[in-house]
Amino acid sequence: MNGETGRLRVGRISSPTLVNTVVERLRESILFGLFAPGERIVEAELARELGISRGPVREALALLEKDGIIVNIPRKGKFVLGFDAKLVDEIYSLRGVLEPYATQLLIESLTEEKRETLEDALRQIEAAADAGDVLLLAEKDIEFHNRLYELADHELLRQTWNENIAGKLRMLLNITTRTHEPLIDTGSNHRILVEAILAKERRRTRQLVTRHIEDAWRRARSSLAAAEADGGS
Repeated sequence: MNGETGRLRVGRISSPTLVNTVVERLRESILFGLFAPGERIVEAELARELGISRGPVREALALLEKDGIIVNIPRKGKFVLGFDAKLVDEIYSLRGVLEPYATQLLIESLTEEKRETLEDALRQIEAAADAGDVLLLAEKDIEFHNRLYELADHELLRQTWNENIAGKLRMLLNITTRTHEPLIDTGSNHRILVEAILAKERRRTRQLVTRHIEDAWRRARSSLAAAEADGGS
């Protein structure tokens, strides 16, 4: 519960024994910024807000801890993952290794069905950008890259993205969109990348992916610095 306003941020659920339901409700609330990075999570308050016992909440938090979006600090409690420059650098440097490889695998295994899936993901990004919907754009941006890793047909690569990068990246976008214009060139940049993949231009695709990640990396570092400055003012 938000201590300042008393506003419910996760809502009650009708099946209190379903730990997975609690996990998904909390994950969605965290990824969409309803809980701030670094915010302490109080198990009893969450249970009361959800209208359930503390057991399922405890289990759900343990699962989210494995996903890396909840951290447990001994003798202090559980907190939403916070970001610093080191973590941002780790996220984007790892992404810089994985994503060029994923796109090369996709090019090598490209089928008509994969083409259609990639183009559909692109259309959803462009529609969100055209509508000026910042939250939807961030969501569709992550979904686009989810599709990219899925279409690479490399299970360990996909798991590494899902478990180590995707959720953290979605949380970072909540910070980035506060200090940068998120709609500028988002759709067109992804279209250029998709066109290179579909044309099987391996070298150009690698260059575009690398540039895309480096630009996002710079924005994330800048946004984090701005957020820290605002917090200290």
